[in-house]
Amino acid sequence: MKLSAVIVSRNDNYGGNLIERSTYCFNSMIDTFDEVFYIDWNSDTHSLLYDVKDNVQFKGNFHHIVIEPKIAKILTNYDPQAQKCCEVLGRNIGLRRSSGEWIISTNIDIIAPKRDELINTINGLDNNTFYTISRRGIDLEKIIEFHKTGNCEYKKWKELREYAIETSEERYFDEKTVEDDNYSIVNCCGDFQLAHRNVWHTIKGMEEELIYPLYADTNVQKKAVMHGFGLKAIYNPALFHINHGKGGGGFLSGINRKPNDIHRAITYQFKTLNPETWGFSDIEIEYEIL
Repeated sequence: MKLSAVIVSRNDNYGGNLIERSTYCFNSMIDTFDEVFYIDWNSDTHSLLYDVKDNVQFKGNFHHIVIEPKIAKILTNYDPQAQKCCEVLGRNIGLRRSSGEWIISTNIDIIAPKRDELINTINGLDNNTFYTISRRGIDLEKIIEFHKTGNCEYKKWKELREYAIETSEERYFDEKTVEDDNYSIVNCCGDFQLAHRNVWHTIKGMEEELIYPLYADTNVQKKAVMHGFGLKAIYNPALFHINHGKGGGGFLSGINRKPNDIHRAITYQFKTLNPETWGFSDIEIEYEIL
């Protein structure tokens, strides 16, 4: 079974401690997945990867794509209100190019689950259902305390994950975004969205009209239902979100000032409106493999 992961971020220290969070994320994703796509979207200077790569244990399965600011402007039709790190477009670039049987869309703050536990979970899943796995939280202060040196020791990330698993519990956190919303299922559903490749391709990834922050993760789950797929939250295997400040895709912290329209994103979303070229499949995008 081939597993793919897609991560999107930007070199802006969003949420604080981005160096630490991304380093743990990259190392765990590389270890768990056969193929990892990291899309660095609209960084002002250089990709986040270049600030952390010396602490990342590459093994030839890490695909690094850089969408620099001038290209990001073109891809968002020069909309000045577009999300600085445009998640729906970045994710679709990775989703469209992933070759795994099962593909996850996740965030830069996540410590991935163990590979064997994830595969065991997937073996019991339905190929025609869209899943979201509820995350568990861990603070950077707890990580530093675990290492007992006053620093983050990135080479010991596996030991840290074992410790986190042993000291954590399943996280049941139900949430509805709007009235009659049956699609969010769990709080922060976009942190680990998992589906068979056929599901992602049938719904054509994230809805590319939603280029502003908020609601795109709930939206893609509703799209799955509108296309006739199941939708379910699961609570294992254990994966961890390294906690930071305000979330909301940069809206709550003021990085982005215009949100997606909640009714367009949820109430009035039916089948996808994405074109056949979703993920910019008609554009050749260069990337390096590390």
